[in-house]
Amino acid sequence: MTCGGFGHTSSNTVLSNDTTAFIYSTDKRPELDLHLAHSRRGREVSAYLSYVIDYYDNLPPYSIFIHADEKQRHNDLFGPKTSTILQNLRPEAVEAKGYLNLRCMHSPGCPSHVSPNNPTKSDIKAGDARAHFARIYRELFGMNVVVPDLIGAPCCAQFAVSRNQIRRRPKSDYVHMMGWVDGASARLIDSYAVGWVFESLWHVVFGMEAIE
Repeated sequence: MTCGGFGHTSSNTVLSNDTTAFIYSTDKRPELDLHLAHSRRGREVSAYLSYVIDYYDNLPPYSIFIHADEKQRHNDLFGPKTSTILQNLRPEAVEAKGYLNLRCMHSPGCPSHVSPNNPTKSDIKAGDARAHFARIYRELFGMNVVVPDLIGAPCCAQFAVSRNQIRRRPKSDYVHMMGWVDGASARLIDSYAVGWVFESLWHVVFGMEAIE
C-alpha cells in the first residue's frame, strides 16, 4: 500500500512495514525528503491530486490518503490514532468497493450535507462556497454533467482507493482538477474552502455516487 499524506510532519510513524510513504508538503520550504505539492492551495487537496498525477502510470494496487499527524480528531471508531485505523483497514474491502472512507461514523456528512442546486439565502449573502457549488461541480467534472440535487458522504478527507478505481478517470481529469485549484474561479473562495469542496467530493472524484 502507498500513503499519500500532507502536512508539516512525517507520516512514517503511522505506517506499517508493508506501506510506502509518499509525503507531500505544502510548505514554502519543504524538508528535502518530502515531495513538493503542485500547489499550496486547498490543504490536502494539492497533496492528494499531486500524488495521483505524479504516479498515475505506476500506482500500487491500493493507495491510502491521510493527513500527516498521527492523531486526528476526526478518527472515530478505533480512537484518534491513524496507525490504529490502518491496522484495521482490510485490503479486500478496498478492492470490493474501490473507494473506502476511513471514517466509520456517518456524521457529519451523511446522509447529505450539500444541496448544490438550492443554496440558502445566508450562503448566497456570505459568498459561501455552497452558493457556488453547482458551478464548481460543472467546472470540475464537465459543463454538460447533471449536477445532483444532494451530495453526501462521511467527512474528513482520509480514504483508501484501489488502482483500478483511480484509473476510471483519465490522468487528464486529475490534471484539470489540479489546474482548477489554482485557477481564477477557485480564487473566488479561500484555500480552506477549496479543501472543503473536495472533502465533499472525493467520493465523486473517485467514481462513487453523489450520496455514498
